[in-house]
Amino acid sequence: MSFLDNSGTIILDAILTDIGRQRMTQGRFKITKVTYGDDEVDYRLYRKDPAAGLGAESTTWLGTQTPRLCDQSILSQSCFEAFNQPSAVINYGLTSFERNDLIYLPTLKINSGSTGNATIIKQHAGFSKPYQGVHYLSVNSETTKKLKTALGDTNYILENNNFSNTRLVVESGINNSELDGNLENCKAFIMQTGLLDSYYYIYVDSRFFSHTITSARSAIFKNNANGELTANFKSFKRRIRTSIPTPVDQYDSYMAKGALNKIYSNNNVGQLTDQALSAIAGPRGSVMALGLATVNEIGGSAGATRNQKYNIFGSTDQTVFGGSDKYDFIDTTVYIVGGISNAQVQIPVRIIRYAGT
Repeated sequence: MSFLDNSGTIILDAILTDIGRQRMTQGRFKITKVTYGDDEVDYRLYRKDPAAGLGAESTTWLGTQTPRLCDQSILSQSCFEAFNQPSAVINYGLTSFERNDLIYLPTLKINSGSTGNATIIKQHAGFSKPYQGVHYLSVNSETTKKLKTALGDTNYILENNNFSNTRLVVESGINNSELDGNLENCKAFIMQTGLLDSYYYIYVDSRFFSHTITSARSAIFKNNANGELTANFKSFKRRIRTSIPTPVDQYDSYMAKGALNKIYSNNNVGQLTDQALSAIAGPRGSVMALGLATVNEIGGSAGATRNQKYNIFGSTDQTVFGGSDKYDFIDTTVYIVGGISNAQVQIPVRIIRYAGT
């Protein structure tokens, strides 16, 4: 369903999905709930009034019938046309909660590994765009050796189908530095409000990934009284694809269990504060570690025939890091959604293969 025009009388374009048409023929079609989405809205277009000063919201109007300057760009956007596919228009529906006393909502963030802990994979920010800010997934051991030399640290390298050494760490919690990240606030704002993400949904492109590998609920992620981090995600478990609908076509869905995130504020005792160990600035809820496994055909060594997926979906023979070493790579996105909070994070992943010199 889409709005066709919002001037004067509101016109709705309602198109039944395949499921809706099926229920219509069965005589069981009945609208009981409505969901809303704003996928077509680019909130980066929101601008403050330059005349009001940096960071100040405009309080002046451009005319009696004209919206404020900071609203114009968003209000002038077009809306999607209605389609019959269930996820063609709303991929990320707006979230609603029955409770009316929620002050803060959790968010998901990737732990950047700023502590130097070898179990956490970092984004590499040392290169100019477009090589900046991605997670490198090595498809074979040959590529891993080359990347270790190029990046200077194995903490920047995800290894394909690895059950112990490398992983992405996702944290759920309230990213607000005004709230102390202690156990009391965790209970008050996350556990007692029913916002603890005890499980996660993971969505990956089925053309490139055969399955995911995740930590278990028994994983340990905590700090002690001296501020030292203990991160033990133990052995990973292979996750089986589920039938949960995916927000993006060609993607598969998986589920993973979250462990309690026991990084608590320690009043700056020791060398590392809780905010230095965690990506969440306030109270933390749960944590989950993720590994990825690519489909076999894109994992060939430099001496093997290049798979056509690199030509179709990526780039080939690229000197990504300078020098004479060439790489094939495919850029993709992994989506992770909190099972309770519905908060999500998008992880840019570069699937990379050493292609020779």
